[in-house]
Amino acid sequence: AVLGTRLEASRNPKGRLHLGAENRIVIRLKNLQNRRVRLELRDDAPVGFELKGERIHATLEPFEVTTKTYLATPPKRGKFSFGDLHVRAVGPLGLCAVERAFPAGIEVRVYPDLRGASRLLLATAARDLQNLGLRQIRRDGAGTEFARLRDYVQGDSQRDIDWKASARRHKPVTRVHETERCQTVFLCVDAGRTMAARVDTLTKLDYAVNAALFLAFVAIRNGDRVGVVVFSDGVRAFLPPAAGRRHYRRIVDTLYSAEAALTFVDYQALFRELSMRSRKRSLVTIFTDLIDEEQSRSLVAPIHRMARRHLPLCIALRDQGIEDLVSQRPLQPEDAFRQAAALELLEEREGLKSLIARDGVQLVDAAPRELSLAAVNRYLEVKRRGLL
Repeated sequence: AVLGTRLEASRNPKGRLHLGAENRIVIRLKNLQNRRVRLELRDDAPVGFELKGERIHATLEPFEVTTKTYLATPPKRGKFSFGDLHVRAVGPLGLCAVERAFPAGIEVRVYPDLRGASRLLLATAARDLQNLGLRQIRRDGAGTEFARLRDYVQGDSQRDIDWKASARRHKPVTRVHETERCQTVFLCVDAGRTMAARVDTLTKLDYAVNAALFLAFVAIRNGDRVGVVVFSDGVRAFLPPAAGRRHYRRIVDTLYSAEAALTFVDYQALFRELSMRSRKRSLVTIFTDLIDEEQSRSLVAPIHRMARRHLPLCIALRDQGIEDLVSQRPLQPEDAFRQAAALELLEEREGLKSLIARDGVQLVDAAPRELSLAAVNRYLEVKRRGLL
């Protein structure tokens, strides 16, 4: 856009924007005249964005091109729109000014912060997973898929000795197994009302989405097929399982815009959808919140029915605020009442966990900040033990 014929101004958001991060917004300014110009610029950023350095002041020499940046922190995931650039050019003596809005409308997408997955990719290449708190994906002898034969070494299980090969070679030979690949993993993300609760700057749903993406990244890197279900009072999004890097982009696009609905969760609808869509035995991971007793009890029966065909893994988010309230010393009578109510909630939750984690159903209970690593480590344990 041009101010008269004297100035150009444009905006270039740097790639996609990330939730919970300060994103650099770059403004490009070009002076088209043969004299110095002083500018004041304001960007029409989306409502709710936290901005730093958004009031831009610049002095451009004749025909100079420069860039200025400010920082924008989005409040949530999803689609947002930037508006115009508002420029005020001040005259040489500061006695007059010309103002104009430069058309610069653009739609941007705010994604979960996936830089953790990028660090995982680098760590995987460097064979340094344990520095991230991850256990090894593959352990010889502990998987279910035959890999190769090798000479027997002390400590090998007799069950792994290949007696026919040993007879042919006239020495003990061990069958080596590795974690089975090309299995199916479903990531089912609860987007009901309890997932709208905030923990620090993110919602529980944000943490669940981050953990699901982290787990999808590891599973696809491990050769598995990954599908996605977003559900609340019904199934709101379904992505059939597939493998490969391109499919991971589809997973990101499916989850980035998930929003919590102020409704109860219908677990029956989730399991009906999975029963119709998937006949093959799969690892069904359910990211959910167990703080509402009535809602959570509706999970118990259907998740155990699902265990007849699939391997369910319930990944529950702990409520650190309630746990902190129980551990505090009450100073006032009302504090004691709140503490008693919090203790009752925790006891009910422990009872629900006991009901869920039986008859082949796996359970992970983790604080939101620990959810990603806890989910991935349980997936790796399932693969290593050949449970799927």
